Amino acid sequence: MISTLQLRQESLAGLQKKTQAGQALIFTLLFAAVTAIVCLILYNSGKLANTKTQLQNAADAGAYSGAVLLARDHNFAAYTNRAMVANQVSVAQLVSLKSYVDDAAATHRRMGNTAHTTTSNVVPAIKPGWLLAKIMPIQAIAAAYDAAAPGLVVGLDRLIRILETAQEAHHTATAVNVSLVANQVVQRNDPDASVSLMNFQTAAYTANQVREWAVYTNNHRANNRSAESDRFANVVVDADSTDTFIRDRESTLTANWASVPRPGACAGAAVPLFTVYNFNHKGGTILSANQQRWMALDATQGIGVLICITPAGAPLPVPLLQDGRGGSAGALAGTNGGYGSRVGFAGNPSDTRNFGGATTGLTAVPGTARFRRGPGQSLDASTGGLQNYYRDVTDMSTPANQSAFENGAAKPFTIEVRHAGTQIRTSTRVIGNGAGTIKAEEALKGDTMRAMASGAAYFFRANRDSTAFNRAGWQREDSRTEMANLFNPYWQAQLVENPPAALLLSVTAP
Repeated sequence: MISTLQLRQESLAGLQKKTQAGQALIFTLLFAAVTAIVCLILYNSGKLANTKTQLQNAADAGAYSGAVLLARDHNFAAYTNRAMVANQVSVAQLVSLKSYVDDAAATHRRMGNTAHTTTSNVVPAIKPGWLLAKIMPIQAIAAAYDAAAPGLVVGLDRLIRILETAQEAHHTATAVNVSLVANQVVQRNDPDASVSLMNFQTAAYTANQVREWAVYTNNHRANNRSAESDRFANVVVDADSTDTFIRDRESTLTANWASVPRPGACAGAAVPLFTVYNFNHKGGTILSANQQRWMALDATQGIGVLICITPAGAPLPVPLLQDGRGGSAGALAGTNGGYGSRVGFAGNPSDTRNFGGATTGLTAVPGTARFRRGPGQSLDASTGGLQNYYRDVTDMSTPANQSAFENGAAKPFTIEVRHAGTQIRTSTRVIGNGAGTIKAEEALKGDTMRAMASGAAYFFRANRDSTAFNRAGWQREDSRTEMANLFNPYWQAQLVENPPAALLLSVTAP
């Protein structure tokens, strides 16, 4: 039989088991609550971090795209400047060609005068160069070119003005559209984000930055004898822009002979030995001192000699002066009038002086005569010369150094990008306001997430080839680092640090 004591012990054990039942559930519930809080915190933190990263990437893309647009505008100005320079050189080439072919036509006409005809028939035994030149249609070519040249020059001058207009229109359009383009890029990267058009940009900071960038370059006069116009003119007349046909035309016409003389070419008992005859030609084109006229002058003087041997055996040179005072021609693009100067603009290369030497040396007589008569009717009297405007950096002084910051990057483009908190699916947006009682809610100023980024257009052309650019020929020939300008398209874009003033404004803006 079971004793009374044993029953009592069994009853106490059973009661103890019932009392301990459910204690594990309390710990489980407490652990679950803590785990829920941690999960919500991790969820919110992860969601905010991911959104912030996406927002910052979108801001960087927008700022960089804006900087690319700014750099492209500078490069567009550089390309149009180079096109204007090339067209100005083409005008000088056309002016040069008119003077040259007119002088050649005048020389061709003189070949048929009595003195040349008689001498060429009596003196040289052979004269292939002379005969070939006589049958060439030089005068017909000159007449055709004279008819076409004015239209060609006027057309180029109009094209230069079109380039001026395109340059300014592109610059204005870039300043207007850069913020809009940046906003489009931001939204392509983050559809729920947008540039702060009112609070930060239009009404305050970014718009002022764009204005500062816009006036970093300026529309300079190209023909008013200022330091800015001299800069453009020096590029146009530089020896690397023009060729020797413009500066110093030393070519010799084919009308010549170098031959043994015909028997009886020498007078009396003298024996003919050798004869040579040639047209010495000089010519050149200069830009006038006021930079508004292209002036060309060409001069030709025929001269030769017949060498005879006297009965005593002494050589007797007989000059062949069949060309009289020679001939010349001129051409002009710009205001009608005389030449006025044999040097013109101070930046003209030295080999253009005296119109390539046409008014000196063997061609001094016909060249000086042409200089006194003037170049003739202008091919484009309304404009001619250098046109009105070109765009370049406003401050042409050499910066303290040639860093990217000094070469344009000091004018950054900053944007602030915003993402509404209502569009971030944090715990509150997922499970409702009840999540807020867990104290794991995010804190965003004005319930808006913000990100900021800055980009800048800068100029770089190093004094040596850089391994950062896989391109040969980056180095300048003079081994110098080039300062920022709008004649070479070396403008690039980069992300830069946000200016302190922008950061301060973003913090204080609503």
